Amino acid sequence: MCLLAALGLITPRLILVLLWLFSPDVVLGPFSALAIPNPILPVLGLVLLPTTTLGVCWATMSFGGVQSFSGLLIVVIGLLIDAGLIGNGRGMARR
Repeated sequence: MCLLAALGLITPRLILVLLWLFSPDVVLGPFSALAIPNPILPVLGLVLLPTTTLGVCWATMSFGGVQSFSGLLIVVIGLLIDAGLIGNGRGMARR
């Protein structure tokens, strides 16, 4: 059970790091369109909300960003997954 939880926490981060290494435009692209492009935002996304960051990258590359309904839906699902991973860990620690 503990191995499964660790795998769930590591997998999105591993995918994001591999994407960043082999195709950096996919990871840095969504954040370069901001008013102040900042390479620290993907690093913060990697540490704090990796599934949401993957969702933003996918939505930007596939659907043109979060302006479309599909892109926004992907980002919201990623955010819910990240919140679920964090919330379940705290709930299990209380027991």
